[in-house]
Amino acid sequence: MADEKKIAKEIDSNINYIKAKLGVGETFDIVFREYKVGRKRAASFSINGMTNDVVLSNVLEELTAYNQEDLTINTLDKLFYSRATHSQAKLLTTMNDAITSLLSGEMLFFVDGAEQVIVLDARAYPARAPAESNIEKVTRGSRDSFVETIVFNTALIRRRLRDPNLRFEIVKVGTRSQCDIAVCYIKDITNTELITTVKDRINKINIDGIPMAEKAIEEFIVGGSKWNPLPKVRYTERPDVAAVHLLEGHVCIIVDTSPNIMILPTTLWHHVQHVEEFHQNVVIGSYLRLIRLFGVLLSLILPPLWLALVLSRQLLPESLAFLGPQEPGIIPIGIQFLLAEFGVELVRMATVHVPTAQSTALGFIGAFMLGDIATKVGLFGNETIFYTAVAAVGAFATPSMEFAMAIRLFRVIILILVMLFKVPGLLGGLLAVFLLMLTTKSFNIPYLWPALPFNFSAMKDVLFRLPIPNKILRPAMLKPQDQDRLESAGVQEDTKKSKGNKNK
Repeated sequence: MADEKKIAKEIDSNINYIKAKLGVGETFDIVFREYKVGRKRAASFSINGMTNDVVLSNVLEELTAYNQEDLTINTLDKLFYSRATHSQAKLLTTMNDAITSLLSGEMLFFVDGAEQVIVLDARAYPARAPAESNIEKVTRGSRDSFVETIVFNTALIRRRLRDPNLRFEIVKVGTRSQCDIAVCYIKDITNTELITTVKDRINKINIDGIPMAEKAIEEFIVGGSKWNPLPKVRYTERPDVAAVHLLEGHVCIIVDTSPNIMILPTTLWHHVQHVEEFHQNVVIGSYLRLIRLFGVLLSLILPPLWLALVLSRQLLPESLAFLGPQEPGIIPIGIQFLLAEFGVELVRMATVHVPTAQSTALGFIGAFMLGDIATKVGLFGNETIFYTAVAAVGAFATPSMEFAMAIRLFRVIILILVMLFKVPGLLGGLLAVFLLMLTTKSFNIPYLWPALPFNFSAMKDVLFRLPIPNKILRPAMLKPQDQDRLESAGVQEDTKKSKGNKNK
C-alpha cells in the first residue's frame, strides 16, 4: 500500500511512533526496553505474557554482546546474520507489518540508523495440553484433540500426515483482530478450484474482528441462504478425523483460538458418521453406522408420525388401534409434545451452563420433573414422554451438534404442521425437509450426494463401514487430482531409491 509507513533510520522516530500507536504507558502489557549495541542505540518491544522470556534473554544476550569496533557499519545486517541465532527471525521494512507481528506475540528489535527491524518469534501463548474430545469420544483410538493454539493444531495434523505436499496457508482476517487462519489441504490431491474458492472467500471477508472464531468464518464463506439450518461444513476436535478428510481431498480451516477444525465441503452423510466405527470390526462398524442412521431418522419422524396417527384414528388399521393415550390428559397431545420439546431443550442448555459438578444432578432433576411428576399430575401422557425421549436420544446419536440441532428444529416445525393439518401436515413437512436437503449445496456439492445424484459405489461407502483396503477411490464429488489412494509411480520410485540408499 502506498500509505504504509516505512521504518525510519532515526530510532527515536520509530520508538515514538509505536508508543503513540499502541499507547505504551497507558496499557501495561506492552514491554519497552532500550539497549546499547556497540556505540549505537537499540530498542525492543514485546507483549507481556505472550513471549518466552528465557528464549528472548538468550537471544538478546547474543545481540548485545558485540565489540564496539565491529559495529561501525551495517550494524543491523551483522546482528541479524551473525548474532540472531534464534531460528525464527526475519527482517521487516514497514511499520504496519511490524506492529502486526508485535501484536501477534513476536518481539521487535530496532537499531539506530537501520531502515529495517529484526522480528524474533519467541511466542509462548497461554495454552492447554491436548486432551480427549468431549463430543467425539471413542472406546479405542487416540485421546488427543485440538486446542485453542493454531501451531499446536497444525502440529497434531502434521504428526499424522508426513506428506511434503501438505500445506498450511496462513491468512489474517479482521482489520482489528488480525486473527490467524490456516487453510489446510494436500496440494496434489485437493481440487485446485476448491482451494481457490475457499481462499478467495476468506480474503474477501471485510470486518473488524471475528471473536466467535470458526463460526463467524463459516457464515462468511459457505454461501447460500443464511437462514438454512442445515450445516454445510463439519466441525471436528479430532486430528485423526481431520487427517482422513484431507486424504480424501477436503479442505480444513484452522482458526486460532478455536479447538474446532472446519471441514469442507460436506454432505448429509458426513454428519452421521463417527470415528468409533473405524476402531471396530467391519461388521460391528457397519452395524453401528446403520443404528446411528436409524436413530437420526427416528428422531425426526417418530413423534410427528405418532401424533398424526393419533389425531387421525379413522386411518388406523385394527392392528394399530392401541396407539394413543388411554386418558387424553389436561393438555392437548400436540401441545404436550411442544412443551416436552421445550423442556428437553431447557434441561440441555442448563446442563451446559452450570458447573460440571452440578450438571449430572440437574439432568436427574429435569428428567424427574418432566417424566414422573408431569405424568402424575396429568400434564403429560406416558406416550408423550416416551416418544420425546426416544427422539432426544436419537438426535444425540450424531457427533455433529449442528446437524442434531437442525433435526430438532425440523421436528418441532413438523409437529406444529401435524397439529394444524394432521396427516397432510406430516407429509408436507417431510416433503419440505427433503426439498430443502435436495436444493442445499456445500461449495457446489449436492447435500444428498451420493443418494442424489446416485452413485452406487459411494452409496455403499456411506451406508456401510467398508474395509480400509477396499477404500481405494477418493470421493468423486470432490474431483480430486489424485483419484485413487494407491502409491503413485513417482512416489514408488522415490521410496525404492530411499530404501536402496539405506541398504547401502
